[in-house]
Amino acid sequence: MKLLLLPALFLTVNGCSLAATCACKTLKIDRSNMLENEVKDNALYDMVLATTMKAPEILIDDCAVHVYCGGGSELYIFDTDKGAKIGDYTLDGSCDPSQQKWQLDVGNGIEQYTVLKAVCALKGTENKCYPESPAAFLFAYSNDLDYSDVEEVYSRFIYGPVFYWEKYVIVATSRFDTKTKEEIMFFENNTLGDSYRAASDYMNKTRMDPSQRFDSSKTGSDVLDMLERFIDSDHYSVCASRAFIMMKRSPNEVEISKIVRKIRQWRIELNIAIEHPSSGGLHPETITSEIEKCSPTDPATFLFAYSNDLDYSDVAMLYSEYGSGVSYKIKYTVAATVRFDTKTKEDIVIHEGETVVDSYNAAYSYLKKTQVDPSQRFDSSETESDVLDMLERFINTNRSNICESVALILMKRSPNGIEISKIVEKIREYHFSIINYSCKELNL
Repeated sequence: MKLLLLPALFLTVNGCSLAATCACKTLKIDRSNMLENEVKDNALYDMVLATTMKAPEILIDDCAVHVYCGGGSELYIFDTDKGAKIGDYTLDGSCDPSQQKWQLDVGNGIEQYTVLKAVCALKGTENKCYPESPAAFLFAYSNDLDYSDVEEVYSRFIYGPVFYWEKYVIVATSRFDTKTKEEIMFFENNTLGDSYRAASDYMNKTRMDPSQRFDSSKTGSDVLDMLERFIDSDHYSVCASRAFIMMKRSPNEVEISKIVRKIRQWRIELNIAIEHPSSGGLHPETITSEIEKCSPTDPATFLFAYSNDLDYSDVAMLYSEYGSGVSYKIKYTVAATVRFDTKTKEDIVIHEGETVVDSYNAAYSYLKKTQVDPSQRFDSSETESDVLDMLERFINTNRSNICESVALILMKRSPNGIEISKIVEKIREYHFSIINYSCKELNL
């Protein structure tokens, strides 16, 4: 049986009882009004935005409220600055007439919502985009450029990074900064090499169109619109794709949180080359400070984190089996280790050797010295794991090699937290890859 936190429903005036009026606000959300009710920097909102959604049933009886979905959907609720997943359950709550705010049972206690915004997300329609997904290489260029420069840069890719990555399956091209928007072309051929050559032939035919150039230097680049159209194309290769973009004109947009969220959501790697002097646009800082905040080509850290509840033999086995492979990947420049689930929080230790292999070996030596500390184990099985706190502390170290890090986490104790949108948003922002082993996977 659920117990609701019921506020005082009556006010007293001059010794007389006067019924208070409940006028707390609710809003049914579906695809038609989801965007206008954006919750900024909220990973839960971003996730629901990518699903098939419908409006829920909201039943209000005096000061009580009941919200549910049904039909294979899960319930999510949002306020202006937060959200929660209710799932298959019915949300119960009551309106506090003294504040005109909802008191809602979100599953881990009562929370206060100013406006109850509710939406149903159809199960199985979540965006499933993984770093290893077959992807496109998008080559996009401004119509303001000289074609000889575009041709010269594109020719480098047949010998460069694209053909060292098995994940890229096709090439796509786009010419932007044109009066009439042009289609993004996907060249689907037998091999990546065939696709590359087909794209090259197409660009050599179309080149530049001076008649389609903008008339004013004050007109901003439509590069962000081009990127959004690429993402919204629903092409199977958009997920985890790489976009190499040649620009000469700056955008006029300043508020770009929507497209930044989409880029992160679809794990798109951006490489942007800007030719000077600029041909127009008012806000060059939009690209340099926002879009390129964290690039998948940045040097990264291999974080090895393990619960103090584990046996050290299992910890050593996993580090030697997985870590030795990671240590030979050039992008990981340093290794980091941390032992969590301890009564006293321990520092995250950074191991920086002359080479990445030196860093890996230094971390291994440190692990063998410290191992696990039984005296620091929690006294109660009801105490939650502090693994999420550990991850947040790692991200907040503000080191230059946090972007694109991979974290191998060995757990034996579960966290109790349900609302994790803050840490999930940070993980996405810094393009983290997390590999989690539970005690079951370790055969413990």
